[in-house]
Parts: sequence; C-alpha cells; structure tokens
Amino acid sequence: MNNAYRRKSQLAAGVALICVFFLIETFNADRITPNPASPYIWTVLGLVAAAASGLAVWFRYRANER
Repeated sequence: MNNAYRRKSQLAAGVALICVFFLIETFNADRITPNPASPYIWTVLGLVAAAASGLAVWFRYRANER
C-alpha cells in the first residue's frame, strides 16, 4: 500500500466530512434565520464535498494498486 496516496485519501475524506457538517449547519441556520445567499453556499459546499469524496475514492484506489 502506498502511504502517500493513503494519506491523501484520508485528508480528502476529512475535507468531505467537514463540508457535510457545514452543509447540515447552514441548513439548520437557514431554517431559523433565512438568508438569500444560502443556496449559493450550499452549492459551493456540495461541490467541494463531491469533489473531495471523488478524490478520496481515487486516492484510496491508487493506494491499493499493486
């Protein structure tokens, strides 16, 4: 197993998890005090989470190659 790719996979998964937590937090905050910019924030956080998840899978795949 390639440790450099494994570490990159873990970092990308962490970024994705943080984005998901922020998505949940902004959704709850928008219910209490609506903000017109919320859809844009959700879009950016969702795109970053999706990209980081994809990178995590890719790096994990590369780490497990022989």
